[in-house]
Amino acid sequence: MAILWRSLYNLNFRYEEILHRKIYGADYTHTYIQVVNQVLRLHKGLKLHEFGIHYPLDASSGCHIDLWVAFAIAFRVSKLELNFSTCPVLYWAFDTKDYSIPLTLFDRSKGIEPYLVQLDRVLSIRTPLLNVDNRFEGLKELFLKSVELTNQQFETILSSCTSLECLRLLDSPGLENIKHTVPHMKLNCLEIYHCSGLKNIGIFAPNLVSFKYLGPRIYILVKDAKQLINVCMCPSWRYGEYPITNSLALPYRQSKDFGFDLFAAYFPQLEYLMMDVRSYKVSVSGFFGNKIAVDFIIAVFDFAIELEKIEITAVYLGDPSNCFNSLRHSEIDFNLVRESIQQLHERMPAKVQLYFLDDL
Repeated sequence: MAILWRSLYNLNFRYEEILHRKIYGADYTHTYIQVVNQVLRLHKGLKLHEFGIHYPLDASSGCHIDLWVAFAIAFRVSKLELNFSTCPVLYWAFDTKDYSIPLTLFDRSKGIEPYLVQLDRVLSIRTPLLNVDNRFEGLKELFLKSVELTNQQFETILSSCTSLECLRLLDSPGLENIKHTVPHMKLNCLEIYHCSGLKNIGIFAPNLVSFKYLGPRIYILVKDAKQLINVCMCPSWRYGEYPITNSLALPYRQSKDFGFDLFAAYFPQLEYLMMDVRSYKVSVSGFFGNKIAVDFIIAVFDFAIELEKIEITAVYLGDPSNCFNSLRHSEIDFNLVRESIQQLHERMPAKVQLYFLDDL
């Protein structure tokens, strides 16, 4: 067994495999931590492909988790998963505080040597020589579940992990304003789920291919993602953010509306778009009659069972700087627009009121 642990490139510590059952409690947590530490002592490889912790640990185990993350970084891990989900879990864990990653672990301007020294002194684990400036060059995927993140920690992770291709966040209520204004050239997949405190998302990722979001009603800006082909956005009902008279409206600058037209600029390039629309009224701007836009409006109706009214205009009413594919008024083919509006009238049920706001 010792020889096996020494040679593994993937270290995923799943509680049901370690404890042979899905069971929690202080005694079992202690056992889980002991097993992880023992395996890390045995490991003699030079590089890790995957490293994952899958157990409902919290801030009280932070001193151990910090060292495990430092261990993974030191061995140039490619895929790092911290899954501290507390569901399902017994009542004793409900009042716990989520683990939070120290900024020093991911901040390039700060060294992680103190953690490596602790690995040596406390756990007798010697780590490979580490180039501090390039310590994140191997990290391609990062998955964090029930990990407390601040806005600064999110920004620090993206700024330091320039090779990161996929970032998945789930259940991080401390996040409020996700913002990354410097282009991240490697990020191609971003998924954010159930971060209840979120108010804004602003991401500059030119090579982003897939964006998925499930959470409260917020303002979302994905800038210059000309490779984007896969979008999935579903507002979560558990936050109670939708009043009965909700209107899924246009994203005016002073608004915090959650709106599908935030991605209107990407319609011509999208291959997959899924949205959960629970609304009585939908407004579409920047409509110039192409088949993709017509099919999209039909698809919105298919999802929005209670939809009663659709307003359409050829004028793009969002921020022009966010729309790289908008047409000037003189470039719009109004014959095509008229034909498309007629198609929509023919395909829409009688109960839906379809209004075109421009004078054709």
